[in-house]
Amino acid sequence: MSERPKSAGLVVRLLIAVAVLGLVFGGGVLVGWATRERRPPAMEKSAASIPDAEVKRELAACRRAVKARARATAIPPATATAPPGETDDAGVEKAAAKVEALQKEVEECRVRETLSNAYVCGTITDHSNLLFVLTYSASCVDEAGVGEFLVNSVEKCTNFDDFSAHLDEDELTQEEKFRVAQSEQNRALRTRDDLIRNVQETFRRCRKRFGLSPE
Repeated sequence: MSERPKSAGLVVRLLIAVAVLGLVFGGGVLVGWATRERRPPAMEKSAASIPDAEVKRELAACRRAVKARARATAIPPATATAPPGETDDAGVEKAAAKVEALQKEVEECRVRETLSNAYVCGTITDHSNLLFVLTYSASCVDEAGVGEFLVNSVEKCTNFDDFSAHLDEDELTQEEKFRVAQSEQNRALRTRDDLIRNVQETFRRCRKRFGLSPE
């Protein structure tokens, strides 16, 4: 009966030791879990561990990116986005269109100038008749200056040796065709001296008609 108490005491001491070990181990686990998130995370790579060659590669790549952006900003958008040669072709076409428009404007101006000269040169006979009427109705005085205009009209006949090449006859009215034809005739028959004599003769006859003294 004396061995049962001894065995029972040994079992009790073993259970107590196991319990103590379990408490110590569990406490360590709890302490480690509780302090886990308070520890600073380890750096993936410290600055001291980055090689110099890698740093130089990063700096070189950065410089290239800055230069490329500067070039893209300096280039005009039309040149930067247009295919090769397209900008030059557009400029040439624009210049050619401008030259063509100017040539057309010059030709139209020449036509207007020629027709204006045809009206003056082609109406010499009409102005000669007008001078006669005005002088006889104004006591042989040419207050309107028709005689001077008549003499100077011959200067507008100089370009009517032939039908002007820059005139399109199909584009002219009947009146314009008639004035051009009259200008060609006056160019062949009229001279400045001839017109001066005609004006002087008109005044002489008018003064004689009204009994005025000749000047």
